[in-house]
Amino acid sequence: MKAVGLVTEYNPFHNGHIYHIEAAKAATGADVVVAVMSGNFVQRGEPALIDKWHRAQLALLHGVDLVIELPTFFAVQPSHLFADGAIQLLTALNVKQVVFGSEHADVDFLSLAQQAPDVNQNDQFKQHNQTFASVYAQQLSDKTGFELKEPNDILALGYATAVLKQQSPIELIPIQRVAAGYHELHFSETQEIASASAIRLALHKDRAEKIKNVVPNDVYQTLTSEASTINFEEKFWPLLKYRITTDTVGQLGQVYQMAEGLEHRLASVMLTEPAPTNYQNFIKRTKSKRYTFARMQRTLLYTLLNVKVDQMQAAMQDPYLRVLGFTPNGQQYLNEIKRDVTLPLISKVDSNLARAQLRLDYKAGKLWQLLANNATEQQDVTRAPIFVEK
Repeated sequence: MKAVGLVTEYNPFHNGHIYHIEAAKAATGADVVVAVMSGNFVQRGEPALIDKWHRAQLALLHGVDLVIELPTFFAVQPSHLFADGAIQLLTALNVKQVVFGSEHADVDFLSLAQQAPDVNQNDQFKQHNQTFASVYAQQLSDKTGFELKEPNDILALGYATAVLKQQSPIELIPIQRVAAGYHELHFSETQEIASASAIRLALHKDRAEKIKNVVPNDVYQTLTSEASTINFEEKFWPLLKYRITTDTVGQLGQVYQMAEGLEHRLASVMLTEPAPTNYQNFIKRTKSKRYTFARMQRTLLYTLLNVKVDQMQAAMQDPYLRVLGFTPNGQQYLNEIKRDVTLPLISKVDSNLARAQLRLDYKAGKLWQLLANNATEQQDVTRAPIFVEK
């Protein structure tokens, strides 16, 4: 069977994702669609609106055949590490083509990756007056003339860099993003495709009725009836305050991505009067020109999960393939390739595995439950893959 790979968050699943799935099949003639999907937390350091199991089920109902979890140690990362992890998993699954949306689908991203600046050989990357991403984009523009600004283009370059680094046989196929830009926050009542950012904003503003035309009906029903983290900050904030207030600066300094003395700034702002009033206010008071908002959110999530540098580095060296669900087509594909899969294939998690190799995903799942006020439904231990008959 010929498989096409998709790298996804589905936060939430919407009509644009259906277009992506159908376009990927049309572009490749694939027999099976394999989605590597972020688990309970997404790249920006926020909890997914819906847990990974419900998101996997919705994807399977709308065209995906096999859903593999992108583990937390890859999913909650800057774009180059996020992309590198996704390509590792898809390569291990014998996927030969990956289709992704891009703002500039006519660009040869592999060629661009070959010309990318070496971050280890340039002192500008050590300056603290602008973000790493800004310096990188400027260096790339100076060298190639390409302005790397759009989120999907940034991920596309990440995929290309990962393919070259891993010497993966994967062919990268960009398709033009349509109808709504990644950061576009508004959409009309007649639109059928809107950005995930716009959909999340409508939900945060208690305007759920506004999204009816841009998501499938079952997604709408799930968002308005199941446990979700639409207003996660209200519960995230006191947990974060406790962690930063009770840990020493030395303990905070061991947290993954707590670089350049950031731990001192976090502790100082938290303990300075007037105290920060909420999560957003805290980030604004601690953020500098060096860090993006997303980078700060990721670091605060690592802080709350108490993820140490050595723990993250060890986890990233020991990836696995966690199966969240499949259709009969996806099951058949797994049966065909399972002898050739080059990473551990995990379909069920017991308590020992949850506390060892899957420890970070397990902790993230428990935290997601706290934020969603969903204390009963297990996110990892005893959960078997979802089977959707189509």
